[in-house]
Amino acid sequence: MNFDDMKKIWNEESQQVQFVIDERLLGENIKQKKHKGSRMVSKMEWAIILSNLLTGGAIIAKNFAKPPMGIFAIAMGVLMVGTAVYVFVKRHHRLKCENKFDRTMLGDLDHAIRNANYRARLSASMLAYFVLVSLLMLGNAISTGKTIWQLAAIAVFCIAVLFLGRWEHRSWHLANKRRLEELRSHLTEAR
Repeated sequence: MNFDDMKKIWNEESQQVQFVIDERLLGENIKQKKHKGSRMVSKMEWAIILSNLLTGGAIIAKNFAKPPMGIFAIAMGVLMVGTAVYVFVKRHHRLKCENKFDRTMLGDLDHAIRNANYRARLSASMLAYFVLVSLLMLGNAISTGKTIWQLAAIAVFCIAVLFLGRWEHRSWHLANKRRLEELRSHLTEAR
């Protein structure tokens, strides 16, 4: 009796389905996830950098052009420009660490997990950042004498955006990170 016959008998007795993993396809799938994660993080960073630079710069310029400067508006503009600079510095640091992973399947998976973790942290920090911007926006609206209905509309809008942002954070960023970590644990258990 050869090994294949013994394996077949063992599988029939234990009633386990026999399956084979195509390592080449798995490796390509992991590389695809790594590249997709890198592209998504890069797009997120550039969207945050450009939108904050443009909006923050416009708010600061508008307040210096029209003399009664609002402290809340100036603070929001400075916060936005500061956030753009912070994300740019974090991007530079992330890109410096891109080539520190092994060129193996697990190295690519670790790279994908690191990008997913970075993306989840960036998403969470942008939620906290949005809370600050919302408070500054409401403070500016109050200081400029907006009506109660306008204040309520701003508050409802900010709350809706915050809930949608939390949904995105949990269902996209954290879920993707968990899937990659589960894949890594399955691969390391199989060894």
